[in-house]
Amino acid sequence: MSIDLDKAELLALLERGFSPPEIAKTMGTTPPTIRQRIAALQQEQGVLLQYRQLQNLRLTELQHAILEAITPEKIAEAPLNVLVQAFKILKDKELVMTGNPTEIKGLVGYLVELEKQEIAITLNSNPEPVIEQEKEETYIPRLQ
Repeated sequence: MSIDLDKAELLALLERGFSPPEIAKTMGTTPPTIRQRIAALQQEQGVLLQYRQLQNLRLTELQHAILEAITPEKIAEAPLNVLVQAFKILKDKELVMTGNPTEIKGLVGYLVELEKQEIAITLNSNPEPVIEQEKEETYIPRLQ
C-alpha cells in the first residue's frame, strides 16, 4: 500500500533543508516512507538531480574545446591583455570548483599584475610597481 504524499510539499520542505524525520513529522508519516519517496523522486528525475556534476563535466568539455583551438601562433599574436583575460577566466572557474573563488595565485596573479602595469603605461601615468616582492631573490620585470 502506497501513501500518496504531496510531491510539491515534499520538494518544498527538502529545498528548505528539512531532514527526513522533520519532513515525516510535518507530513504525518514515517521517516522511512519519506526516504522511500525521496528515492523514488530521484529515480524519476534521474539526471536532473545531478545538475552540478553535469555542469562541471560541461565546463570541462568547453575548456577542452577552447584549449584545443589555441595554437602557438595564436598565442604569439595575442595581446597581453587578451592572454591575461583568458588565463583569469580559466583560473576563476578552477578556483570556484575547488572552493576558493577569490584566491588568485601564481602565473595568473603575475599576469594580472603585468596587465595593470601595461594599462598604467598606456595611460601615460608614472606607473609604480604593483607587484610586491616576497623574497629578495624574486625578480619581476616592469613592462616599458
